[in-house]
Amino acid sequence: MKFLPVVAVLAALFGVPAAAELLIAPTRVILTPATRSAELVLVNKGTETAAFRLALENRRMRADGGLEAADTPQPGERFAADKLRFSPRQLVLEPGARQVVRIMATAPADLAPGEYRSHLRLMSAPVSAGRSQVPAPAGTDNSLSIELIAIRSLTVPVILRIGTLAASVTVDAATLSGAPENQLVVKLARQGTRSTYGDISLTVEGEKQPAWLVRGVAIYTPNTSRDVILPLPAEVRTRLAGKRVRISYVSTDSAEPALAGTLLASMTAQL
Repeated sequence: MKFLPVVAVLAALFGVPAAAELLIAPTRVILTPATRSAELVLVNKGTETAAFRLALENRRMRADGGLEAADTPQPGERFAADKLRFSPRQLVLEPGARQVVRIMATAPADLAPGEYRSHLRLMSAPVSAGRSQVPAPAGTDNSLSIELIAIRSLTVPVILRIGTLAASVTVDAATLSGAPENQLVVKLARQGTRSTYGDISLTVEGEKQPAWLVRGVAIYTPNTSRDVILPLPAEVRTRLAGKRVRISYVSTDSAEPALAGTLLASMTAQL
């Protein structure tokens, strides 16, 4: 099984110390009436013992692909939280230790066809937190003792699919952004009854190997479009600018093995 260093990435982005790096697999869970349970494997690859709390929450995808908290479902939006159970709800991992989290669906037999989604949130903090002394203002004998605890948080989408579902995607446009520079905005449009998940590759016309590849691009229901913002290294932007580039969106949906590697959408654009 391949583990992905999700928190290591978050640490790099948000300045969280890497002492309690969490590796997790898989990074998304798909359940169906035929496969009502799944397992997440957590591994503490850091140097500190860490405690974790787990909870289900509902999140909505924005047009730019970001996720935000969702209190009530919008038209066509279905949450899965009330149909899911998981165990354990909290755990402690010593350095190098691993833990399996079991997720189960308890959907009734007459549940309406469609895709139901919620997210399993993992919150963590090292068990042994360091203390720092903050000097008091001059002329006093007091000092403030504060405890610095690095909080890590990540979410794993848990999707319950009921019935025969299908989806189609088109690439509507691709534009190199001028502000900020070194970004390519790819506009995807989705139709159908389920989400899509795959990789986007950028290949200069006439070449065989992609100049750039972005993995794990999802369009969740009920969204019918998404602006995928792809930051590009300067050398890649230079290589693509002014060229005809084939943009391909290829399925990597583990719940649809027949579609694995299938081209969902593509277009050739002059960048």
